[in-house]
Amino acid sequence: MSAVELLKQVKSLPAPEREKFLWAMLTLEEEPAARAAAKAKQVKWPDVEARAKRIFGGRVLPNLVLLEREEKAF
Repeated sequence: MSAVELLKQVKSLPAPEREKFLWAMLTLEEEPAARAAAKAKQVKWPDVEARAKRIFGGRVLPNLVLLEREEKAF
């Protein structure tokens, strides 16, 4: 059945039946969205701070960008 045929049949329904049909259509649209949100898997982001600590230990590295800005003459 095409969308045009469906619309013709919906228009031919009495007003209360049409309203029931529209409410049923709205609830159908909401259900998949709720399921999709429930299925959405939480992303596990890497712990960048722990990785840097593993690589560099307790050392504090200088911010080379700030040092370069201080050296440039205006």
